[in-house]
Amino acid sequence: MSTKETVFNRIKESGHVPVLPEILVRLLEACDNQATPLTQVASLIDKDPSLSYKVLQLVNSAYFGLKTTYSGVDQAVVYLGVNSVKNMAVTAAVHQVFNSERFNNLKYFNIHTFWHHSLKCACLARRLAELTGQANPDDAYLGGLLHDLGKLVLVSAYPEQYEAVLADSPPQEELLEAEQSKIGAQHADIGAWLVADWKLNPLIGDAISYHHEDPQRVTGAFPLVKIVYSANELSKDGNQEVARGVADLLLGLDGEDLKQITEAANEEILQISAELGITVEAPSPEEGDAGRTVIVAEDGATLHANLASRIKGIALLSGFLENMSQAEDNEAMIKAFEQSLQVLFGFDRTVLLMPDRDEVLLTGRASASNKLRGLSLELILPIQKSSSCIVKAYQARSLDYLKTSEEQENLADRQIISAFGCRVVAVVPLSAEMQEVGVALIGLPESMTELSTNDHRLLKTICQQAAMCLYLDELKARKAEDIETERQAAIAMTARKFAHEVNNPLGIIHNYLTTLKLKVADEDNINRELGIISEEINRISAMINQLDTFAQASFSTSDLTNVNNIISDIVQLVKSSFLNDSATEVSFNADPELPLIKTSPDGIKQIVINLLKNSSEAMGGSGQVVVTTSRSQRIGSEGQGEIIIRVEDNGPGLPETVKDNLFTPFISTKGIGHSGLGLSIVKKAVADLGGTIECTSESKRGTVFEIGLPISNE
Repeated sequence: MSTKETVFNRIKESGHVPVLPEILVRLLEACDNQATPLTQVASLIDKDPSLSYKVLQLVNSAYFGLKTTYSGVDQAVVYLGVNSVKNMAVTAAVHQVFNSERFNNLKYFNIHTFWHHSLKCACLARRLAELTGQANPDDAYLGGLLHDLGKLVLVSAYPEQYEAVLADSPPQEELLEAEQSKIGAQHADIGAWLVADWKLNPLIGDAISYHHEDPQRVTGAFPLVKIVYSANELSKDGNQEVARGVADLLLGLDGEDLKQITEAANEEILQISAELGITVEAPSPEEGDAGRTVIVAEDGATLHANLASRIKGIALLSGFLENMSQAEDNEAMIKAFEQSLQVLFGFDRTVLLMPDRDEVLLTGRASASNKLRGLSLELILPIQKSSSCIVKAYQARSLDYLKTSEEQENLADRQIISAFGCRVVAVVPLSAEMQEVGVALIGLPESMTELSTNDHRLLKTICQQAAMCLYLDELKARKAEDIETERQAAIAMTARKFAHEVNNPLGIIHNYLTTLKLKVADEDNINRELGIISEEINRISAMINQLDTFAQASFSTSDLTNVNNIISDIVQLVKSSFLNDSATEVSFNADPELPLIKTSPDGIKQIVINLLKNSSEAMGGSGQVVVTTSRSQRIGSEGQGEIIIRVEDNGPGLPETVKDNLFTPFISTKGIGHSGLGLSIVKKAVADLGGTIECTSESKRGTVFEIGLPISNE
């Protein structure tokens, strides 16, 4: 026989105590659903002794080091948060799955019977506390729920020994002696010790410790002890007259009150059991007090398979979730998401639709290696007032399907099915922090018409992780943009002040040089040197003017503009100006079908001139630059689209170290004498026009700038 200290140490090491599988499955489902309120999570936990034990143990542990003690499950769950609770539930499920054989071999311990008795005792204790007004109902409920926790712990830590204790089926008073003799500690002492270890209300520990004491001795105890003791007696099968007599002795309640409380508690248990799929058959009137409650639960193998499936899914997911969380950028996150669907499910047709910055449009996204990448670039759907099932699934955050067997009213939905080339396209929403992040379009194999329950659950977990990664990446990008906007504003203000202050003395110096040149008109050497000084001053003035351009306000006027005509004029202008003596060749390929758009002609001029000048300087005065215009029209855009201006050179390309700071002002690759403002001016102008700019560059193969300007006639 072990000593009590040895038993307690072994209990600490054993860790896991079994959970009612029906509750564990529902808890995992609740935690997987972002819309589940914490109150619902807490409601599931406080119906199971083991889960309540785990939550209170965790929240009151030294890890958190809280100054106050949490004795209520609902408060503990709110403090811990759903992620901590889910981790706890997953851990419990892992133990339950891998220890199932050990617990299934127990003939004399039934987890459902134990759960029913514990929950009934808790419900009765709360009702008795409310009726008498002598104790806190929440403390009474917790004391009743955990009063036999020691049995659960002993079954977990000493399964063989406790099986031997239960095999003898001793009367209650002899059970404690059998536990003491075969194990070295009694379940009442163990339960009280655990509660004391969490620093809960000591009266709860007393109620657990004394729930098998002689009732005459309990008459002198505090009310909470009497209430839990009475609830335990009333929750047992057998002679209810004896149980009511004990409750009358301890609490002074008559038989009718106790009968009503018991019936109400039974109704509550029946309702909870039904919600969990457990059938509770109370003794028939003919059996009376001699009858026993029969509990019919779902097939244990089915529940075990359900838990095992969830654990398998979590194990399979771990590597892919780690890849997504460690992805360096948006592109890598999307690629990791696509790979996870390919490997886990065999889904090889996936495209994401994500909202634009103004949350007006859903636009297609796919990784560079995705065979549907080209299609994704053509996908765009308006979010407001749309009849598309895709948009509706995005807004409602609910799974939907596009099927060839069903008539699709929305043209874009029909186009999607056709473009994916499959019978069914699953529309799976992505959301994080109660915020819509996007929607995944997944082409299902020919053999599938819908996702199975297990596949949907696994896919939902992947989508939640992907959504969170994309959401955080978007927050990070927006924060960086806000910082950059403030930085650019500060630079612009400084540039304006600097240009104003420097131009004044430069003007004075230039005037003096002009006067001096007139005075020494006959001195050729001096005139030549003065000319050099004048050229350098003019060059400084040009740089100052560029600073002033960078600092200028946004383009305020917009006209219906022919972009082709503007660019054609600019190409002719640069050929006859700064490229006149250069070996750089500039050509223009115009799209004759390009529509007129409402934009700023000056803005387009500024963009194209700076890009042409940048290409010419990057190529060292020789090479080819091609300017191309085209129109982008995406699936589902309903007339929306954009004009693309592409400027491509065959120069040396950009070093990798430069790409990250490409549009940062005052950073140049061209050496001394260059302000590094040209591309910053371009980016600012593009942003002012409501457009986008992208740059791709390969070493020794050249650089491409692609500007997208929205098509608008208003």
